Amino acid sequence: MSQWNYFRSFSVDDTSFPTNPQVDFGFHSYGFSLINRGSTVIEYSFDGTTVHGDLNPSDSSTSMQFNNRITSKMWFRAASSSIVRVEGWSA
Repeated sequence: MSQWNYFRSFSVDDTSFPTNPQVDFGFHSYGFSLINRGSTVIEYSFDGTTVHGDLNPSDSSTSMQFNNRITSKMWFRAASSSIVRVEGWSA
C-alpha cells in the first residue's frame, strides 16, 4: 500500500499551459495515471512549457499510466473544455 496518494478530477479549460500547475501532488510520485473523460484532446506537461504527451479520446492514449516516473506537478491544456482524472502515488 502506498504511503502517499492523490486523486483529482477536474475540467481543463485553458488553451495554453497556465502559469501555475493544475496538479501538485505535494510529494514526488512513484507513479501516476491520467484519464481523459471528455471528447477533446488534452495535452500535458511536467514543466509548464514543453508538451510531454497527450490524452486522445479517439485512440488508446485516452488513458495513460506511468510507473517509476518521478514528478510532483503537472500542467494541462485543451482546445476546448474537457475533464481529466489524475491519480498519483508514492511509497
